[in-house]
Amino acid sequence: MLQKSRWVAIPALAAIIVAMTATPAYAHDPFSGASEPTEPYAQPVDASVPKRGCATVTTTPTAPPVDTIPAIQIIYGWHASEGNNYDAYVERIAKIVDRVDWLLDESSDYDQHINFSCRYTPNNTYGDYARALVVPLQLSIPTPTGSYGDWSAVGSALNAAGYDDAKRWYFVFTDAHVPSGTNTACMRPPAMTSGGSSCWGTAELWDSGVVGHEMLHLLGAGHAWSQETNQPYWADIMYGWTDNWMLDQDFNTNYDPSEPAASFYRDNANDPNAYAWNVARHPVLTTPVCCDVGHSGDLLTAQERTIEADDPSGTPTGFSVSGGGWFQVTPSCGNNALSCYYYDNRRSLQMNVQPHAEGKVSVTSKKAVTAGQSYKFYARLRSASAGNVKLRLSWYNASNTWLSDNDSGLFPMATDWPERTLGPVTAPAGATQVQLSVVSPAGQAFSYQLDSLQLMRCNPNCRAGM
Repeated sequence: MLQKSRWVAIPALAAIIVAMTATPAYAHDPFSGASEPTEPYAQPVDASVPKRGCATVTTTPTAPPVDTIPAIQIIYGWHASEGNNYDAYVERIAKIVDRVDWLLDESSDYDQHINFSCRYTPNNTYGDYARALVVPLQLSIPTPTGSYGDWSAVGSALNAAGYDDAKRWYFVFTDAHVPSGTNTACMRPPAMTSGGSSCWGTAELWDSGVVGHEMLHLLGAGHAWSQETNQPYWADIMYGWTDNWMLDQDFNTNYDPSEPAASFYRDNANDPNAYAWNVARHPVLTTPVCCDVGHSGDLLTAQERTIEADDPSGTPTGFSVSGGGWFQVTPSCGNNALSCYYYDNRRSLQMNVQPHAEGKVSVTSKKAVTAGQSYKFYARLRSASAGNVKLRLSWYNASNTWLSDNDSGLFPMATDWPERTLGPVTAPAGATQVQLSVVSPAGQAFSYQLDSLQLMRCNPNCRAGM
């Protein structure tokens, strides 16, 4: 089990992912300490949170559905020690579920939603929808007595009640002193395409931050592993517990609706076979459709963002270099052929700066843009040596003729991975393409690492840099 923390990592061989809330006083109160996230921008008030509705209806919740789509089934799990509070809580549970779906959709500029299973077709009232969505189940588990109850017993209780359908992923709002958690067995192949007895999660504290966090674990998302060795985590991947709901602002670890076929390594330093599914292609989610208004939008491929597929010490695929310097995939340091320095636990690009001229590392492929639209360039940079670099956006027309450059100011190198940004910048008249570059002015000799690039179309706003 992991102690509750806003940004924590996953033990590679843990049987479950659990984020424990502070021990509440008895009796169990699922709303004590609950606080809806407020960043990166405020959520709508309860009355205006969109109702997700039922994607599929199963008239007998424990019976295998016939010819229905994969979906998440929401369960209210009550325990005899606390009593059955279903009628008091059911509409609040449904509102949290609706809010989680809203948060997922708003985390990117792609329209994407969660499919939920209902036990009957509701009428037009919210109360009836909530009761169709949320299924009550008495948890026949040992009684918690002053400390957390047996988390794994919840899974046994689900299976005993027949909640083991391969087309269902089960999420339990536990009305008992049982910690929030998710079974990591559902995060490895072949579980992404098959739910059932291994695919269940729980929330003891009920708000959309906690529920969304655990529900996304259920769909294969890991915790942040955005950590340089012995450096702090950067708070940018996976739901925060309290105030920050964005799923994966860099599109480099858990979620990339712009490129659903991409996969992302999660814990290669400890388990070379532990790759993270791209949650955007999970079968319980709708097909992502561009473009709506959301927190993040990116125009790069997974390879261009993360040096995803290249071997250490090789030539970075999808990048080019010119001027004073030469580049490589950051050399490995004996740990499963990983780069010695990395932002996202996999690899990074290393630029070896030479002093005779300006050195420039570029994403080779120019990205389509619209004149008059604003764009923003993000990159993570670090070095063990002193030096300065800047970011550059180079604009081109449809004939591939250079039009102009926009440069940031100079950034001094740091030993961790601060995010550097340029923009938002408005594409000039006639621009149809842009190229991204990191530039080192002449007269310097040092090496730096580059990782986690992103080019965001501001739709209408761009996220702040970290």
